[in-house]
Amino acid sequence: MSKKYLVGLPLAVFAMSPALAAVGAPARASVPTYTCNAQTWAGERLPTLTIEAKHGKSQAQGVAQTTWGGVAKFATIDCTLNK
Repeated sequence: MSKKYLVGLPLAVFAMSPALAAVGAPARASVPTYTCNAQTWAGERLPTLTIEAKHGKSQAQGVAQTTWGGVAKFATIDCTLNK
């Protein structure tokens, strides 16, 4: 084989990969979103957050806790699934 073919082969495979990926890729499911509310330790209401969490409600609660900077009392974090 000549060097021309060795260089052209990877380029051809690379050029075809997006077309092949589009044909064989299944439609992606949307990530569930949760609306979370909570209170601080002093009892003040924190701003409502909308969180994307593909692993469920407990993941949404953890993300909300860190988003609020740890000021939320974890027991008061209430996340509901958006329809």
